[in-house]
Amino acid sequence: MNEEIIEITEGSTKLFVPKGSMTEKVPPKEPAFFNPRASLSRDLSIIACSAFWKDYKFPKIFFDGLSGLGARGLRIANEISEVEKVIVNDVNPNALDIALRSAKINNLENFEISENETCRFLSSHSRMNERASIVDIDPFGSPSKYIDCAIRATMHSGMLALTATDLQVLHGLFNKAAKRRYYGTPVKTEFSNEIAIRLILGCVSFVAGRLDISFQPLFVDHDMHYYRTYMKILNTPEKEEKIGYIIFCRSCKDRYTEITRQDKCRKCGHETEIAGPLWIGKLFEKEFIQKMKNVKNDLIVNKKCDRIIERAEEEAELPATYYTLDEIASMIKSAPLKLNEAIERLRAQGYKASMTSLNPGGFRTDCEIDKITQIFQN
Repeated sequence: MNEEIIEITEGSTKLFVPKGSMTEKVPPKEPAFFNPRASLSRDLSIIACSAFWKDYKFPKIFFDGLSGLGARGLRIANEISEVEKVIVNDVNPNALDIALRSAKINNLENFEISENETCRFLSSHSRMNERASIVDIDPFGSPSKYIDCAIRATMHSGMLALTATDLQVLHGLFNKAAKRRYYGTPVKTEFSNEIAIRLILGCVSFVAGRLDISFQPLFVDHDMHYYRTYMKILNTPEKEEKIGYIIFCRSCKDRYTEITRQDKCRKCGHETEIAGPLWIGKLFEKEFIQKMKNVKNDLIVNKKCDRIIERAEEEAELPATYYTLDEIASMIKSAPLKLNEAIERLRAQGYKASMTSLNPGGFRTDCEIDKITQIFQN
């Protein structure tokens, strides 16, 4: 390794990273990949893992299937006192060497490495009593090819965390690829990021159904170039139908979820655009978000986490899909309202409404588009 290695601190953990990772616009993949701008994602995963393990009765073991130089696993081993064992896996021996150096400087005794192809690593831990209570998959691109083996390596009642970075596919630029990877197709909309997250969860649902298990989404987040989903794995088949479609009318901006495809807009009769099949159940589990709120004060994390978690708690019980202030303003040909005022107006008319963690100018409500435009015009 000719690349200079430097020491940084993230959270309360010391990490050895290639100097180029900190200075170059696109972090180099050699000798190992490290993205400093993904620190918010790692902060949120520290909070989520800590919250998940708070009252957890089974072994607290963490696997990272595509670890790079192990930043997430190192932080979990160092910053969450309850964790018993962390194993980070990668095919790059240079990355694992750097990870071991970082483990040594943090005096970690609960940290192990594995040099293997991801599914081979996960499959070698798929038997009873060899699984992890949290499995994390953070690939370049789509996580779809790892979902099967990741589920098998997760304890029943454990948590699976998945990242996707193939944004062009998830945003509707390559619908054949979306169908191949996620079994559904997106629509380009103001709320494309929510459609993307629901496609990822839809894919998990199809794979889980084949294995006779189900899952419950606990928390999702989106920042810059990634989508991340956290879900509890349950060893019972899905009882309720949670796969369906998002029906969107580009003419009047109506949007809603439905188990079956609807080709004509229920409001204006215009032809609809249909995203899916995808997950139409909840994205957030309110009790879990409250646990995240409770544990985050004990951790060293970015202040941005506060706002994301607070908004997720507010929107947890509200319907799928959100609206943006800009799209409503464009429809009624006026300046956008302030977010707080928009929410207050909806609540004053007896509707539920909240901000959304998925868009700083977005709001979630059980009010439909024709009523929203009326309320915002008055």
